[in-house]
Amino acid sequence: MSELPRGWATTKLDTVATLRGDKIQPNSAPQKPFIGLEDIEPHTSAILRIGKAWEVKSSVACFETGDVLYSRLRPYLNKVTCPTFSGVASAEILALIISKATEPEFIRRRIMTEEFLAFTAMLDKGDRPRVSWNEISNFAFPLPPLPEQRRIVAKIDSLTGKSRRARDHLDHIPRLVEKYKQAVLAAAFRGDLTREWRSSNRECEEAWNTYNLGQIADIGTGATPKRGQAIYYDGGTTPWITSGAVNSEIISSADEYITTEALHDTNCRVYPAGTLLIAMYGEGKTRGKVAELAIASATNQALAAILVYRDGPAEKRFILWHLRSQYFTLREQAAGGVQPNLNLSIIKRISINLPSRDEQTEIANRIEKAFAWIDRLAADATSARKLIDHLDQAVLAKAFRGELVPQDPNDEPASVLLDRIRAEREAAPKARRGRKKTA
Repeated sequence: MSELPRGWATTKLDTVATLRGDKIQPNSAPQKPFIGLEDIEPHTSAILRIGKAWEVKSSVACFETGDVLYSRLRPYLNKVTCPTFSGVASAEILALIISKATEPEFIRRRIMTEEFLAFTAMLDKGDRPRVSWNEISNFAFPLPPLPEQRRIVAKIDSLTGKSRRARDHLDHIPRLVEKYKQAVLAAAFRGDLTREWRSSNRECEEAWNTYNLGQIADIGTGATPKRGQAIYYDGGTTPWITSGAVNSEIISSADEYITTEALHDTNCRVYPAGTLLIAMYGEGKTRGKVAELAIASATNQALAAILVYRDGPAEKRFILWHLRSQYFTLREQAAGGVQPNLNLSIIKRISINLPSRDEQTEIANRIEKAFAWIDRLAADATSARKLIDHLDQAVLAKAFRGELVPQDPNDEPASVLLDRIRAEREAAPKARRGRKKTA
């Protein structure tokens, strides 16, 4: 934009803001509200938590109502907020005192733009980038008259309020996706998913029969060749899979390989592609997860390997989806003390109701079709979420070009405000600096 809108003037950040340099030891005001780096949500200005000063030991920065707090560590996280209370903050947070010529919320939004992020990115490119007030204070930008600043803030609030609500709704999609998938699986294995199909395929209709997994599949496990033995690992060509791999539904590669000697000296067994794996160990969400091998691999003892009999009553894809539907049930069946785990006995006793093989195939097809549709919706929601973020930045860019709200010729020009600020600063008494007397 080559020409500024009516009443606007170019200024620098240090003209409309000054750094509040007050720092105290937290034990001098232990009950003061405290804001740490992790308490400000990136890109949204939301304050996630308000602590107390006694929670920290090192010195803290003081701030007052109306200050703009800016995280100088990792500026790309865009952690900027404007609290409605006074308190103390991490020493990595700059507290900026905003002049009377400027609306604090206008400045907060101005330094959250992509333009300002690009400016800070050029200042420090280390692994833990950090900027200083002296560096960012040189940021130049066009400043509108004060009344227009307030109109801009109000308009941004109105528009971003709508996008925030949309973002909140979209953020619920992943949880709804998982619930819907579980509902699809539950309906499938109750027979509800293929009720109409059965009425149209009377020749395939059979009573559902109950089996234990051990009756319809060969179930085994693996071992861990002794660590530190080069003969078992160096130059190994056999993929070796551990429980962490089941976090991917299809396992097509391995992080480690073992040798022929390892296979000979341990209980490791190479399982063919198509083998189903259940994680028997693993804290967090790993235990009970199911994956399918896409490559022939050996496994460790934390995995149950399931080879569904080809000439048996079960169709492998049906078993795969049934086991995935049992994730929460399997986790509850884990045995042991401090770290409960599954074992082969529990796996072999898993009860499965089997319809005809034709209906099993139909059920697997319908599950996969439903999941593909759900995943497309989830992907669309993710794309929409990203578009909202871009839209917010577009709104800010439009606002700071003077295109979001109309200019009012009756507004006092920003240049007059800035001249008044300069005059007040020049007239203010300078702090006396002297040399300390030596004893």
